Amino acid sequence: MKEEIKLNLYQLKMLELVDAGKKAFDLLVKEVERPIDEELQDDRARNAMKAKKECFMDAQEIMREVQKIEMMLNGEEIDDGILDDKSSVYEGGFSEKFAKNKK
Repeated sequence: MKEEIKLNLYQLKMLELVDAGKKAFDLLVKEVERPIDEELQDDRARNAMKAKKECFMDAQEIMREVQKIEMMLNGEEIDDGILDDKSSVYEGGFSEKFAKNKK
C-alpha cells in the first residue's frame, strides 16, 4: 500500500518553485546552446556572447537553489560549501595572509 504524504502549504509552494526553476533552467540551457550568428558585427557578437554567459551563470544559480530547496524538503542537511558558487580553493597571497594575521 502506498504511503500518503501530507505537505503543508509552504512545502507545496516550494515544490511549485522547484518545478518553475527547472523549467527556467531548461529555457536558459536552450539559449546557451543556440549558436551565435557568424554574420554579426563585432560589437553585436560580443553582446551575444555576454548574454550567453549570463544565461549560463543564471542557469547554474537556479540549479544550486533548486538543489538546496529539494534537500531542505527531503530533510537533508544542506552543505553550503558544496553548493555555493563563491567557495574557492584560493586562500590569498602574501598580503592577504598578512592582513588576516594583523587583526
